Amino acid sequence: MVQKWSIRLVRSGEHTVPSPLAYFMKDFDRYERLVFHMALIQAGNEKIVLNTGMPVDMKPLMQHWYNTDPGIKAEKATEFNDPGYLSGFGFSPESVNKVILSPLVSYATGNLDLYKKAEILFSRTGWIELMNKNPVEQMPEREINFPDKILSHLVTDWWNRVHLLEDRDIIGDGIEVIRTGGHHFSSLLIIVNTEMGRVGLTDSFFTYRNLKENIPIGVGVSLEESISSMKIAEKNCDIIVPMLEPTLMEKYRDGIIA
Repeated sequence: MVQKWSIRLVRSGEHTVPSPLAYFMKDFDRYERLVFHMALIQAGNEKIVLNTGMPVDMKPLMQHWYNTDPGIKAEKATEFNDPGYLSGFGFSPESVNKVILSPLVSYATGNLDLYKKAEILFSRTGWIELMNKNPVEQMPEREINFPDKILSHLVTDWWNRVHLLEDRDIIGDGIEVIRTGGHHFSSLLIIVNTEMGRVGLTDSFFTYRNLKENIPIGVGVSLEESISSMKIAEKNCDIIVPMLEPTLMEKYRDGIIA
Protein backbone atom coordinates (compact mmCIF):
# COMPACT_ATOMS: atom_id res chain seq x y z
CA MET A 1 0.00 0.00 0.00
CA VAL A 2 1.43 3.37 -1.06
CA GLN A 3 2.02 5.79 1.79
CA LYS A 4 -0.31 8.81 2.05
CA TRP A 5 1.26 12.18 2.80
CA SER A 6 -0.09 15.47 4.14
CA ILE A 7 0.85 18.80 2.53
CA ARG A 8 0.73 22.28 4.03
CA LEU A 9 1.74 25.43 2.18
CA VAL A 10 3.47 28.34 3.88
CA ARG A 11 3.82 31.75 2.24
CA SER A 12 7.47 32.82 2.24
CA GLY A 13 7.34 36.05 0.24
CA GLU A 14 5.96 37.76 -2.83
CA HIS A 15 7.04 39.30 -6.09
CA THR A 16 5.52 41.79 -8.54
CA VAL A 17 6.76 41.33 -12.10
CA PRO A 18 5.96 42.59 -15.61
CA SER A 19 3.10 40.43 -16.90
CA PRO A 20 5.02 39.11 -19.94
CA LEU A 21 7.42 37.37 -17.53
CA ALA A 22 4.52 35.40 -16.08
CA TYR A 23 2.50 35.06 -19.30
CA PHE A 24 4.48 34.76 -22.52
CA MET A 25 3.91 37.81 -24.77
CA LYS A 26 0.80 38.93 -22.83
CA ASP A 27 -0.32 42.17 -21.17
CA PHE A 28 2.71 44.36 -21.75
CA ASP A 29 1.14 47.27 -19.84
CA ARG A 30 0.57 45.33 -16.62
CA TYR A 31 2.36 43.85 -13.63
CA GLU A 32 1.48 40.59 -11.89
CA ARG A 33 1.71 39.66 -8.22
CA LEU A 34 3.27 36.27 -7.58
CA VAL A 35 3.65 34.61 -4.18
CA PHE A 36 6.46 32.26 -3.17
CA HIS A 37 5.46 29.25 -1.10
CA MET A 38 7.18 26.47 0.79
CA ALA A 39 5.52 23.06 1.14
CA LEU A 40 5.64 21.07 4.38
CA ILE A 41 5.14 17.40 3.51
CA GLN A 42 4.67 14.75 6.18
CA ALA A 43 3.82 11.09 6.72
CA GLY A 44 4.32 9.88 10.29
CA ASN A 45 7.79 10.89 11.46
CA GLU A 46 9.00 11.52 7.91
CA LYS A 47 9.11 15.28 7.23
CA ILE A 48 10.05 16.86 3.91
CA VAL A 49 10.37 20.56 3.10
CA LEU A 50 10.07 21.84 -0.46
CA ASN A 51 12.29 24.95 -0.60
CA THR A 52 13.69 26.91 2.34
CA GLY A 53 12.42 30.46 1.80
CA MET A 54 14.09 33.72 0.85
CA PRO A 55 17.66 34.42 2.01
CA VAL A 56 18.57 36.52 5.04
CA ASP A 57 20.39 38.99 2.77
CA MET A 58 17.91 39.99 0.07
CA LYS A 59 20.12 42.63 -1.56
CA PRO A 60 21.69 40.52 -4.36
CA LEU A 61 18.31 39.08 -5.36
CA MET A 62 16.64 42.50 -5.25
CA GLN A 63 19.43 44.06 -7.33
CA HIS A 64 19.12 41.32 -9.95
CA TRP A 65 15.37 41.85 -10.23
CA TYR A 66 15.81 45.65 -10.34
CA ASN A 67 18.32 45.24 -13.18
CA THR A 68 15.71 43.17 -15.03
CA ASP A 69 13.01 45.81 -14.59
CA PRO A 70 13.06 48.76 -12.13
CA GLY A 71 9.34 48.23 -11.54
CA ILE A 72 9.84 44.78 -10.02
CA LYS A 73 9.12 44.63 -6.31
CA ALA A 74 9.62 41.82 -3.83
CA GLU A 75 9.41 41.23 -0.12
CA LYS A 76 10.10 38.40 2.28
CA ALA A 77 7.33 37.34 4.66
CA THR A 78 8.28 39.00 7.95
CA GLU A 79 7.68 35.81 9.93
CA PHE A 80 10.66 34.26 8.14
CA ASN A 81 12.95 36.62 10.03
CA ASP A 82 12.38 34.19 12.93
CA PRO A 83 14.40 30.98 12.30
CA GLY A 84 12.00 29.06 14.58
CA TYR A 85 8.85 30.06 12.68
CA LEU A 86 8.23 26.64 11.12
CA SER A 87 8.44 24.95 14.52
CA GLY A 88 4.88 26.18 15.08
CA PHE A 89 3.80 23.79 12.31
CA GLY A 90 5.78 20.90 13.78
CA PHE A 91 8.62 21.41 11.27
CA SER A 92 11.54 22.56 13.36
CA PRO A 93 14.62 22.46 11.08
CA GLU A 94 16.25 19.68 13.13
CA SER A 95 13.16 17.46 12.70
CA VAL A 96 13.19 17.62 8.87
CA ASN A 97 14.45 14.49 7.09
CA LYS A 98 14.68 15.82 3.53
CA VAL A 99 14.82 19.18 1.76
CA ILE A 100 13.85 19.36 -1.93
CA LEU A 101 15.07 22.40 -3.86
CA SER A 102 13.20 23.59 -6.96
CA PRO A 103 14.56 25.68 -8.55
CA LEU A 104 18.20 26.29 -7.59
CA VAL A 105 17.66 29.98 -6.89
CA SER A 106 18.20 31.80 -3.58
CA TYR A 107 14.49 32.18 -2.78
CA ALA A 108 14.51 28.36 -2.57
CA THR A 109 18.06 27.77 -1.28
CA GLY A 110 18.51 30.81 0.98
CA ASN A 111 17.92 29.15 4.38
CA LEU A 112 19.38 25.73 3.65
CA ASP A 113 21.87 26.21 6.48
CA LEU A 114 19.05 25.79 9.02
CA TYR A 115 18.59 22.13 8.02
CA LYS A 116 21.72 20.60 9.49
CA LYS A 117 20.61 16.95 9.43
CA ALA A 118 18.39 16.73 6.37
CA GLU A 119 19.16 15.01 3.10
CA ILE A 120 19.34 17.66 0.35
CA LEU A 121 17.71 16.75 -2.97
CA PHE A 122 17.78 18.60 -6.29
CA SER A 123 18.01 17.97 -10.02
CA ARG A 124 21.23 16.42 -11.33
CA THR A 125 20.58 18.04 -14.73
CA GLY A 126 19.95 21.42 -13.11
CA TRP A 127 23.14 21.18 -11.06
CA ILE A 128 25.26 20.22 -14.08
CA GLU A 129 23.87 23.07 -16.18
CA LEU A 130 24.48 25.53 -13.36
CA MET A 131 27.99 24.35 -12.54
CA ASN A 132 28.93 24.17 -16.23
CA LYS A 133 27.91 27.82 -16.47
CA ASN A 134 25.38 27.27 -19.20
CA PRO A 135 24.97 30.82 -20.59
CA VAL A 136 21.19 30.43 -20.68
CA GLU A 137 20.98 29.43 -17.01
CA GLN A 138 23.80 31.44 -15.48
CA MET A 139 22.65 34.65 -13.83
CA PRO A 140 24.89 37.72 -13.41
CA GLU A 141 25.42 37.29 -9.68
CA ARG A 142 26.32 33.88 -8.27
CA GLU A 143 24.51 34.82 -5.06
CA ILE A 144 21.24 34.70 -7.01
CA ASN A 145 21.56 30.92 -7.27
CA PHE A 146 23.26 30.08 -4.00
CA PRO A 147 24.32 32.62 -1.38
CA ASP A 148 28.06 32.15 -0.81
CA LYS A 149 27.56 30.92 2.74
CA ILE A 150 25.27 28.18 1.37
CA LEU A 151 27.30 27.14 -1.68
CA SER A 152 30.62 26.87 0.18
CA HIS A 153 29.13 24.41 2.68
CA LEU A 154 27.09 22.58 0.07
CA VAL A 155 30.12 21.48 -1.92
CA THR A 156 32.25 20.67 1.14
CA ASP A 157 30.94 19.47 4.51
CA TRP A 158 27.28 19.12 3.40
CA TRP A 159 28.02 17.18 0.20
CA ASN A 160 27.58 13.79 1.87
CA ARG A 161 23.94 14.77 2.47
CA VAL A 162 23.29 15.74 -1.17
CA HIS A 163 21.22 13.44 -3.40
CA LEU A 164 21.15 14.38 -7.09
CA LEU A 165 17.80 13.48 -8.63
CA GLU A 166 17.49 11.90 -12.04
CA ASP A 167 15.07 13.46 -14.54
CA ARG A 168 12.48 10.97 -13.31
CA ASP A 169 13.03 9.70 -9.80
CA ILE A 170 11.37 8.40 -6.63
CA ILE A 171 11.72 9.96 -3.19
CA GLY A 172 10.63 7.32 -0.72
CA ASP A 173 7.20 5.71 -0.73
CA GLY A 174 4.56 7.82 -2.46
CA ILE A 175 6.60 10.75 -3.82
CA GLU A 176 7.81 10.97 -7.41
CA VAL A 177 9.73 13.78 -9.10
CA ILE A 178 9.91 14.71 -12.77
CA ARG A 179 12.33 17.33 -14.06
CA THR A 180 10.02 19.57 -16.08
CA GLY A 181 12.43 22.47 -16.57
CA GLY A 182 11.14 25.49 -18.44
CA HIS A 183 11.61 28.04 -15.67
CA HIS A 184 15.09 26.76 -14.76
CA PHE A 185 16.91 23.58 -15.75
CA SER A 186 16.46 22.56 -12.10
CA SER A 187 12.67 23.06 -12.00
CA LEU A 188 10.76 19.98 -10.87
CA LEU A 189 7.27 18.59 -10.65
CA ILE A 190 6.99 16.93 -7.24
CA ILE A 191 4.09 14.45 -7.21
CA VAL A 192 2.88 13.55 -3.72
CA ASN A 193 0.44 10.74 -3.00
CA THR A 194 -2.23 12.00 -0.56
CA GLU A 195 -5.75 11.14 0.60
CA MET A 196 -6.94 13.69 -1.98
CA GLY A 197 -5.06 11.99 -4.82
CA ARG A 198 -1.77 12.76 -6.55
CA VAL A 199 -0.81 16.36 -5.81
CA GLY A 200 1.73 18.03 -8.14
CA LEU A 201 3.84 20.93 -6.85
CA THR A 202 5.86 22.89 -9.40
CA ASP A 203 7.51 26.20 -10.35
CA SER A 204 7.68 25.31 -14.07
CA PHE A 205 4.57 27.42 -14.53
CA PHE A 206 3.51 30.06 -12.04
CA THR A 207 -0.27 30.33 -11.80
CA TYR A 208 -3.59 28.69 -12.60
CA ARG A 209 -3.96 31.12 -15.48
CA ASN A 210 -0.90 29.58 -17.15
CA LEU A 211 -2.65 26.23 -16.90
CA LYS A 212 -6.21 27.30 -17.73
CA GLU A 213 -5.29 29.37 -20.79
CA ASN A 214 -2.32 27.19 -21.80
CA ILE A 215 0.06 30.16 -21.63
CA PRO A 216 3.70 29.30 -20.89
CA ILE A 217 5.70 31.55 -18.61
CA GLY A 218 7.71 34.27 -20.32
CA VAL A 219 10.92 33.95 -18.33
CA GLY A 220 12.97 30.78 -18.32
CA VAL A 221 15.45 28.56 -20.08
CA SER A 222 13.13 26.76 -22.51
CA LEU A 223 9.81 27.78 -24.00
CA GLU A 224 9.29 24.21 -25.21
CA GLU A 225 9.76 22.84 -21.68
CA SER A 226 7.46 25.50 -20.27
CA ILE A 227 4.70 24.29 -22.58
CA SER A 228 5.36 20.60 -22.00
CA SER A 229 5.49 21.05 -18.20
CA MET A 230 1.78 21.86 -18.14
CA LYS A 231 0.94 18.77 -20.17
CA ILE A 232 3.09 16.60 -17.90
CA ALA A 233 1.36 17.94 -14.79
CA GLU A 234 -2.11 17.40 -16.25
CA LYS A 235 -1.23 13.84 -17.25
CA ASN A 236 0.31 12.80 -13.93
CA CYS A 237 -1.61 14.71 -11.23
CA ASP A 238 -5.12 14.84 -9.80
CA ILE A 239 -4.45 18.21 -8.15
CA ILE A 240 -1.97 20.73 -9.56
CA VAL A 241 -0.39 23.40 -7.37
CA PRO A 242 1.59 26.15 -9.17
CA MET A 243 3.89 27.25 -6.36
CA LEU A 244 3.79 30.98 -7.25
CA GLU A 245 -0.02 31.23 -7.53
CA PRO A 246 -1.14 34.22 -5.39
CA THR A 247 -4.50 32.70 -4.33
CA LEU A 248 -3.26 29.42 -2.85
CA MET A 249 -3.72 30.47 0.78
CA GLU A 250 -7.32 31.44 0.03
CA LYS A 251 -7.99 28.30 -1.99
CA TYR A 252 -6.56 26.04 0.74
CA ARG A 253 -7.59 27.10 4.24
CA ASP A 254 -4.52 27.54 6.44
CA GLY A 255 -2.54 26.31 3.44
CA ILE A 256 -3.60 22.71 4.04
CA ILE A 257 -3.97 20.78 0.76
CA ALA A 258 -4.26 17.30 2.23
